[in-house]
Amino acid sequence: MNETMTQIINAATPILCLLITAGGAYLVALLKRQTAQIEKDLDNETAAKYMNMAVDAVAQAVAYTAQTFTDSLKAEGKFTKEKQLEAFEKSKNKTLEILGDTTVAALREIYGDFDAWLETKIEQVCRETKAASESQIKAATADAATTAASVAATIATTAVQQLAAEAPAAETKTE
Repeated sequence: MNETMTQIINAATPILCLLITAGGAYLVALLKRQTAQIEKDLDNETAAKYMNMAVDAVAQAVAYTAQTFTDSLKAEGKFTKEKQLEAFEKSKNKTLEILGDTTVAALREIYGDFDAWLETKIEQVCRETKAASESQIKAATADAATTAASVAATIATTAVQQLAAEAPAAETKTE
C-alpha cells in the first residue's frame, strides 16, 4: 500500500467507527421502539380478549339466572325487591365462576375496580334483556292484533258475500 492510501484509511477509520456506532445506536433504539409497540399491541389484544370474555360471561350468567331463578318467580308473582337482589348476587357469583380466578385477576388489573364494572354490566345486561323481552311482547301483541283483524275482515267479507248470494234467492221466492 502506498502512503496516500494509508493516510486515507487512517483518516476514514474514526469516521467509519463513528458512523457504525451511530447506526448501531439508531438500530438499537428502533428495535426497542418496535419491541415496545409489539408488547403494547399484545397487551391490548390480551386486554380485549379478557374484556370480551367478561362481557360474554355476564350475558351467560344473567341468562342462566333468569332461566333457573327469575322466570319462575315472575310467573308466580313473587319477584320482590329482595329476590331481585338475590338474583343479582346469583348473576354476579355465576359470572365470577365462569371467568375463574386468573381471568378475574387480569380484569381487576385492566379495569381497576372490577366489582363496580361487573355490577354495572350486570345491570346493563338485565336492562337490555328486559327491553328485548318487552319488544318481543309488543311485536307478538301487534302480530296477534293484525291476525285478529285479518280474521275479522275475512269473516265479515264472507258474511257479506253469503248475504248477497242469499238475497236474490229470497227475492225469487217472494215473487
